[in-house]
Amino acid sequence: MFAKNKKIKVLEIGSNTGFTSIEIAKVIDAEIVGIDVNENAVRQADFILNKESNEVSEKVTFQVGDATNIDFEDDYFDLIITGGANTFIRDREQAIKEYKRVLKPNGFLAITNLFYNKKVPVKLLENLKNILGFEIKLWRREYWLDLFLSSNMELYFYDEQEMQSRSEEMLESYIEYLMSEYSNKNNSNEIPLNEIKEKWTNIMRTFNDNHKYLSYMIVILRNNTINEQQEFFIGKGTIDPWNLEVNNKFW
Repeated sequence: MFAKNKKIKVLEIGSNTGFTSIEIAKVIDAEIVGIDVNENAVRQADFILNKESNEVSEKVTFQVGDATNIDFEDDYFDLIITGGANTFIRDREQAIKEYKRVLKPNGFLAITNLFYNKKVPVKLLENLKNILGFEIKLWRREYWLDLFLSSNMELYFYDEQEMQSRSEEMLESYIEYLMSEYSNKNNSNEIPLNEIKEKWTNIMRTFNDNHKYLSYMIVILRNNTINEQQEFFIGKGTIDPWNLEVNNKFW
C-alpha cells in the first residue's frame, strides 16, 4: 500500500486516550498524530505514551484538534484512521471534506463505524439518552456509506460484522474488574463504592443491551487522482458505490 523505505504520516481522528495510535507505532515505522477535541483525553494519552519505550513514544504526538478544521496543510498524510468519533461530530460533511483535504493523492482513509442493523426498543433508547446526554439516532448502514462516499473517493475495501452482547456473568465479572482498578487508583473515595458500582453496572448493562442491535463496518477509501472506472459485473452482496441504494437512512 505504501512505498518502501518511506516513513509514512498517519493521522488518527478522535484519538481519545491514544490506544490505536500507540498500537500503530508498535507495528510500523511512521510519524503518527492523534487529535481529539477533549483536552483531558489528550492529557491522558500523553500520560500513557510516556510509559512506552522511546522506540514507540518518539513516533507519536497527541494534540487537541477539531475534525472539521484540521490544523495541517493540504496533501499531508498518507493514512487517516477514524472510528467512533464520527458519531459525535456534528458537521460530518465538513469533516469528510477535511479528511480528503489533508490526505495525499492516492492516500487511504480507514474508517471503523458502528451502525444499527435493526430497530431498537424505545426504553433502551431512553436509557442511552439518559447516560449520554443526547438522543441517539438509529443510523443504518446506508446513512454512513452515503456520507463516506460523498467524498468521491474510491471504495477500496468494505466489510461488516455484527456486534454481540455478553452474558450477565461476564458483565458482573467485568464490573468487578473495573471496581478493583478504581479502588487501586483512588485511596480516598468521596462517593461510596457501592454507589459507583451500581452506576457502572447500569451503564454497562445498557451498552451491553445496545450491542444486540449493532453492527460495525470497516471502510477503506482511496483518494484517487483519477475517477475510478465504474464496474458492471460485481459479486453478489458486494457494495456497489456507483449505484448505492439509500432508501432509508434511519430505522
